[in-house]
Amino acid sequence: MNYVGTARPIHDAKGKATGYTKYAGDLSLPNMAYLCMLHSKIPHGYVKAVHAEKALALPGVYGVYHCLNTTDRKYNRYHSNFDQAYLPNEECAFNDYVRFVGDKIGVVAACDQETAERAARLVEVEYEELPFSIGFDDTLAGKNCLEGETPVRDEYTLEVGKKQESTEGLIEVCSTMELPRLHHATMETHACIADYDPYIDMLTVYCPNQAVHGIRTVLADYLEMPESHVRVIKATMGGSFGAKQEWFLEPVAALVAKKLCCPVKLVYSRGEAMTDTIVRGAMRMSARGYYTPDGEMKEIYCDVTLDAGAYIGNAGDYIRALAGKPTRCYRIPYMHYHGQVISSNSPVSGAFRSWSAAEEALMMERQIDAAAEKLGIDRLTIRLKNVAHAGEEDKKLHLSLEDIRIGDAITLGSEKFGWDKLKAEDAAFNASQQRYRRGVGIGIGGHGNTYFPRFNDYGEGSISLNADGSMQANFTLHDHGCGTVTAMRMIAAEVLKVPEDKIYMTEGDTAVTPIDYGCFASRTTYVVGRAVQDAANALRKKMLHAASTLLDIPEDELFLNDSHICRAGQDEPLLSFAELAKKSMHTHAGNLTVYASYSNVTNPGVTGAHFAHVEVDTWTGFTKVLDYLAVHDIGQAINPGLCEAQIQGAVQMGCGAALREKMTMQKDGRCTESLSKYHLFLANDLPNIRVELLQDGHSKEGPFGAKSIGEVCYVPVAPAVCGAVNDALHANLSVLPYDPDCILKYLAEVRENHDA
Repeated sequence: MNYVGTARPIHDAKGKATGYTKYAGDLSLPNMAYLCMLHSKIPHGYVKAVHAEKALALPGVYGVYHCLNTTDRKYNRYHSNFDQAYLPNEECAFNDYVRFVGDKIGVVAACDQETAERAARLVEVEYEELPFSIGFDDTLAGKNCLEGETPVRDEYTLEVGKKQESTEGLIEVCSTMELPRLHHATMETHACIADYDPYIDMLTVYCPNQAVHGIRTVLADYLEMPESHVRVIKATMGGSFGAKQEWFLEPVAALVAKKLCCPVKLVYSRGEAMTDTIVRGAMRMSARGYYTPDGEMKEIYCDVTLDAGAYIGNAGDYIRALAGKPTRCYRIPYMHYHGQVISSNSPVSGAFRSWSAAEEALMMERQIDAAAEKLGIDRLTIRLKNVAHAGEEDKKLHLSLEDIRIGDAITLGSEKFGWDKLKAEDAAFNASQQRYRRGVGIGIGGHGNTYFPRFNDYGEGSISLNADGSMQANFTLHDHGCGTVTAMRMIAAEVLKVPEDKIYMTEGDTAVTPIDYGCFASRTTYVVGRAVQDAANALRKKMLHAASTLLDIPEDELFLNDSHICRAGQDEPLLSFAELAKKSMHTHAGNLTVYASYSNVTNPGVTGAHFAHVEVDTWTGFTKVLDYLAVHDIGQAINPGLCEAQIQGAVQMGCGAALREKMTMQKDGRCTESLSKYHLFLANDLPNIRVELLQDGHSKEGPFGAKSIGEVCYVPVAPAVCGAVNDALHANLSVLPYDPDCILKYLAEVRENHDA
């Protein structure tokens, strides 16, 4: 292949590197007003009065809009398609019943950002405060956190497989994991521009997002406008990881734009992005497995509690998604899963990279490591005994895992990583001195490629041949900055035999691009990419037919090559694509345009096995990652360079989740709101990250056999690192992150127990 399978840079890399690229926060429209949000200062209660007189008296202030002078119509921030009527509409653009510190209660509109922020500081709010809950212990103890609601907001139970008649002779293994809230830490915070034309009743919204049609659905319903009168344009995005899958700023900006009848701009600070968008929710998880003495899992019972925070959002779907993740990787004869969602007066949980698979992997991999320790079996051996094999069925989805290669990934990884050699070297190192402890860990995990079979997932769009030989492809893409547009261009280029820079790919615009679910569920390459491939094949056939007619040569003797029509057995090309386009337009009916739609009916196994080598400083509690290897069953890498970049970024993100990151709730209901107190894993903390891609387990339906990579590469990271830390310390730590406080506390407890 000429394009697919080669490393190519992201199409807009130079613009981003030089600062030329414009993000939503950089855009400006004539006569634009600037907004500054007013947030609740209390964790729970009612807004009784808003005193805005001082703010309104400030020159340049256009208005103060708040919960007591605007609509009380409600929406759900997670609503992204019409088939989600089950979601409760819980929040307004501005809420008089506030549920957490940071809840939106109003906004100031002014002539510039400085004036808006100055005016916001002059607004005084009177509250009626109510008792509040800041987490699991408060809520489950019955502490009141939401009026009219029970502590448990949703529950889900799932059984898959056949239960054993008896557990006699099996070894029981119990394990737990507790995870904190996490911030997405995208380079770009949330931003939105909304413009309303009252003369044609047209609302136009520009924002970085993962689903333009989802935003349109919410805004049209919330503002009671026809969907055809709401246009949403996806702006250049500086990262998301799920943070821009839900809608926070858009209803506010749209509401105020309609009030003022002028463009408005709302950009969140880092603190606002941390507290008033979404977080990865805090979780408590436990697993109880039953194993044969040689390590084969026979049954597992999983219990998960998710703290949804102040609004339910996607939490119900999240615990249901988590239930299906163990069977994406492991062969489990019987699983009983129970998940529940609780509320608290804290930031709202929401979408996060891997959509629960990373959390599930922490639970499952801790369980497998605990089983290996109890049974005296090597951690690789017990995984190889229990992973799914090619052709087996995902017992929750009832779909074939196709040519799943997780066993091969473990075997190859152990060889490339030097698992046995490192274990022996670490044992000698740990025995040679007192301060440092080294260990190795493995984490495996799986994910999906599509919504199917939960939804009938599909992709559609068109490709046209332009008169100069270039091509126009119209699909609803949402590039997060990871190279989606580049990958789609490469797929089309491979079929049409034209350089990818000659293919223009659209991104999401509800007035132009076809309806699409959005860029999540790891569906873009597998589903939309296949639609691109199908459209390119259809255009190829149409071009060959047109050329055959023009040249009076049988179609089966013609082929495409290097932007030309060529004939088998003839050295010189017959016709350039530009000539074909022009002649076709003048001699045939219409131009060379095709439309294709693809609906998928598969969801093969996509997995990874990661290996980590760490060194723990027992004096300071800090952990250094010495070496890292990621092996992924990817089917076919469309762009190996971008796949490796995705994996490298995922390793950095997962190391942070394992070793440093947590959003801490204070007793007054406030949460971490600064990166100075939210410790990220930095680039200079990273080890050399080695990547191996298994590309011979092609999917049946993905473009050129491709499977997903963007989310699954995050799934095994924290389990691998955590397993290595536990190996180094001979510990069973189960509360993340394994930061210095956690490790020093554990070591102190070990000393106390030893002294006792």
